[in-house]
Amino acid sequence: MIYILIFFGKLCEVAISTVRVVLTARGNRLVASLLGAVEICIWIIVTSTVLLGISEDPLRAVAFGLAFAVGIFMGITIEDKLALGLSQIEVIAEVDVAQKITNDFREQGFGVTTFYCEGLDGRKQSVSIKIQRRDLPCAIELLREYEGLFVTVTDIRKLSIGIIGRHIIKR
Repeated sequence: MIYILIFFGKLCEVAISTVRVVLTARGNRLVASLLGAVEICIWIIVTSTVLLGISEDPLRAVAFGLAFAVGIFMGITIEDKLALGLSQIEVIAEVDVAQKITNDFREQGFGVTTFYCEGLDGRKQSVSIKIQRRDLPCAIELLREYEGLFVTVTDIRKLSIGIIGRHIIKR
């Protein structure tokens, strides 16, 4: 029974810690601080439970270590599902294709910025789209309809000034 408590306590603590670190990096101070308080309370309880009985029962350390690894995985999975924050999609394409992409995304209610650039094979157009991270899978799906694209996605830490579309309307 003690192994299960150690395992799930540590798993929760590390999962919370992983989400907290991501939120901190994104500048979400309040939620990150609250999660930090919960995290440290769980850590104190679980760690003291392991340390108080480790010499008589070294398997407590094994449960603690395994939970740490699983907790990291769970924390990343949770953060990915929450999809908090903003992303920027940059697409480089032939000019005519880029204009179609621009029109498609604008029809979906997104602000799109374009500019001309020069590639190995001549003139291209770069399409820059700022979106909510939760809309990223739908946006990528829209882009899969086109061939010959160079697409990068980056996280945006903070948007100082500007407008982000609310959501992508599925076709």
